[in-house]
Amino acid sequence: MTGRIIKALVATTLVAAHTIAVQASPAAGGTVAITATATHEGDPPAAIAVDAAAKAFGLRGFTILNDPAHAAYVAEVVATRAAVGTAVVQGRSGQALPTGGGVSIPISKGKSVLVPLQRTRVEIRIRRRGEQAVLWHGAAVTVRSTGALNGGVDQVAFALSQAALSSYPTQTAGEISVP
Repeated sequence: MTGRIIKALVATTLVAAHTIAVQASPAAGGTVAITATATHEGDPPAAIAVDAAAKAFGLRGFTILNDPAHAAYVAEVVATRAAVGTAVVQGRSGQALPTGGGVSIPISKGKSVLVPLQRTRVEIRIRRRGEQAVLWHGAAVTVRSTGALNGGVDQVAFALSQAALSSYPTQTAGEISVP
């Protein structure tokens, strides 16, 4: 009698644990609507963050829908950017170095120049449509010179979105650093 009760309890526990795991884990694909939170001055534009995340989700097998009311999942993208200092670089063949705000500084070949560095971070949170509980989240960060060849806002947003989703559906403990 006691053996049957224990077996029944173990079976019930295993079924309950499997049900909870299925409910808590996000799908490997399906439909997703991507939204962006309001940005602060200097942060990447929301449209760029959404486009970059959409490309990264598409590569992961998701179908992107524009309407959050019809997608199975809603992904919230938060992109932030902040100045974090400067770096010394060697000048390149007399080209102008863009510094932002429409100002360019001409640099001469072989001369050391100070360039501004920006820390950019992208965080992605996935929820089921209509629910507030976060099923999965991932984040990635990089620090790059504003004049770097791979430092364009759209390039950085896409690289960070891909990195943030690289462990999906496994949850990572912290943010992923991208060189």
